[in-house]
Amino acid sequence: MPSTEIAWPSEADLRVAEYPEFVLLCRVLAGLRRLSGSDGPPAPSGVAMSRATQQLVDAFLAVDARIGVLRTQLADGTATPDEQHDLADQFEEIVDLLRSHADDIDAGIVASPCHPLSTE
Repeated sequence: MPSTEIAWPSEADLRVAEYPEFVLLCRVLAGLRRLSGSDGPPAPSGVAMSRATQQLVDAFLAVDARIGVLRTQLADGTATPDEQHDLADQFEEIVDLLRSHADDIDAGIVASPCHPLSTE
């Protein structure tokens, strides 16, 4: 059964687009729609993340969204050097955040992850 939902941006929207910024905005919004929370896996019940862990997860989600946008821009030749440098800077920030989070777990500042028992 075909979906009755209209894909956005439609071909008609793209034909009337006069500005490259409009086309880019349409692509970004379509990507964000695909990344909406309803598409993601549900959080495991009874598991609460610490604030530091939630911040790390949120940072990964933000970088993941930017990777998708830049990947599309690189594929169609619209990625500017500034956008590439900005994402590289964000990668450096998330690497530092990840190292800091791991160090906090080692030091006992952040609760260590619980590992489910194996039945093997």
